[in-house]
Amino acid sequence: MANLTQLTLCLLFLIPMHLNAAPEFKFVNEFGGKGEGEAQFAETVFMAFGADGAVYIADTDNFRIQKFNENGAFLFDIEMQADSTFRFINPTAIAVGADSSIYVMDWMFAQVSDLNVGAKVFNYGPCVHKFDAQGAFVASYPIQDFSQRIAPLETAAPGLDAEGNYALIIPQGDTKREFLLTVDTTGNLYVCDGGTIYRRNREGKPVAHYALAKPGTGRLVHPVDITADEHGNLYVVDEKGHRVLKYNPDGEFLQAFGEYGDSGGQFIAPFRIAALADGTLLVADTAKYLKDFASTLPKRLDDPTRRYDGDTQLFRYRLRRIQRFTTDGAYIQKLLIPFRREVETEVALQLKGIDQNGNLYYLNPTELVFRKYAPTTPLISSMFQTEFKLRYTRDLHDIEIDNQDDLDADLYTKSDFDEQIIQDTAHASLIFSYDLNESLRLALSNRLTFVHMTDTSYYRAREFEDFRGSFKQDDRATENSWDDRIQIDFTWIRDHSLYNYREARAYIYFNIIRLDFISDALSPANARRFDFYGDLSDWGAGVHYDLSRTVRLNFQITHFFGKNEYTYIDETNVLYATGFQKANFTRAALFINGIF
Repeated sequence: MANLTQLTLCLLFLIPMHLNAAPEFKFVNEFGGKGEGEAQFAETVFMAFGADGAVYIADTDNFRIQKFNENGAFLFDIEMQADSTFRFINPTAIAVGADSSIYVMDWMFAQVSDLNVGAKVFNYGPCVHKFDAQGAFVASYPIQDFSQRIAPLETAAPGLDAEGNYALIIPQGDTKREFLLTVDTTGNLYVCDGGTIYRRNREGKPVAHYALAKPGTGRLVHPVDITADEHGNLYVVDEKGHRVLKYNPDGEFLQAFGEYGDSGGQFIAPFRIAALADGTLLVADTAKYLKDFASTLPKRLDDPTRRYDGDTQLFRYRLRRIQRFTTDGAYIQKLLIPFRREVETEVALQLKGIDQNGNLYYLNPTELVFRKYAPTTPLISSMFQTEFKLRYTRDLHDIEIDNQDDLDADLYTKSDFDEQIIQDTAHASLIFSYDLNESLRLALSNRLTFVHMTDTSYYRAREFEDFRGSFKQDDRATENSWDDRIQIDFTWIRDHSLYNYREARAYIYFNIIRLDFISDALSPANARRFDFYGDLSDWGAGVHYDLSRTVRLNFQITHFFGKNEYTYIDETNVLYATGFQKANFTRAALFINGIF
């Protein structure tokens, strides 16, 4: 028994460490908050990162840019002043060059020349503001040449120029539309405006522009994020196409990778991409997974968990995924982000950015606090669940029986039969479960129970004669039993959909029961003794497989074997009976459960 328990404990501690080879993300720190002060933000924010790990936040509603170091400490901000040579109108997307130059998408007014209409005419169009590494304004680069009238004059709206004179303003397209912005290692800017890419060199001069929809792309492109690698290749996340498109620096379409699905290399509405310093790509999509851990611990009145199933307490945590690819679109690995299972506020966290080292930045939209998660390869994964329960109980029973018909002198004062039962039970259970990924779980459990019981009986009636003579029949029975069960479970979630959830599970267990029972007369003159010893074991295995959401196929096989021995010596110390039993049988069952 001791060797078996020691082996179990070794397996319980070593298996999770051996299995964990996949990296995951751990919470590092948080910064920010709601407001207008230092390190505070309004509702609409955009994020970019420097080569040194610095974090840059464009705050649209507060009309400013803030810089933080990699630990979230505030460094400086960029705001408009009365004498500023630039104007923030609607700052949104932000990018940072290799030299820490800062680029911010915005809108600008550009006066149209050679128009004699009795008033000044301005084009109102998108631009990129450039600031140096210290936050000093450098220049504003319009996306198009706004010195000439682009849209019809009939679309102009009345306004005032800088001197307060009447002017006409021609907006260039929908002023509420979103732009995407990135910069490569040589300082080339890429602006995505709908289905068109505009490329500018580091001085802001036009280099090229091209449409994303090209022969070979196959369908309409819905861009939601872009990034550029060290060679100037551009990667565009196509959310509705569930893919990533790659273009060379001249705008030639090279390839597309990804398709709809939640397997490796597939996407469900991808929305974020980052080119890392190690030359790989990280792509985030909207795939989410829920994992439940069934606990045998008792409930608490103040327990924050809201999910219960009868006497079983279920802890739930959520997984989101990031996938790594080569720059050629080859799938490398899937990285999972497990969020704390009892914190409901983490349900709404929004991934806002991925830096060049693969750190993830999630925003709490309610509190406007950023949470940083760093890639790590821990010895024991946070997806490793442990539970240990130890319980000890003592039961006391005192039974007294008085025969009222015997009319003895001890009526109501001394019982004819007195029995005292004391039972001590120690129960220990140890459960380890390990999620290899969002679909596979391995669990190892050990349940050990020890029972010690004494049953002492006192007979107060007159001693009686039998054919061997007169004997006092008071006795004490002592029982010691061990029950040790080890089980391994393997669960595969075949479909995570709430409407078509299916899983398959396989398990195997081994159980040992040891029983030692002795009944011995208390009187020295009475040699009666009954000795029983049992050595029983069984093992089993089984699977269940969901054929559909409501129909489950089950198969179980169990094998039972063991023996028991007993010896009975009578009151005169003569061996009255002895014997043993052996058992060895196997049972298999196949059945189907259905809910209709």
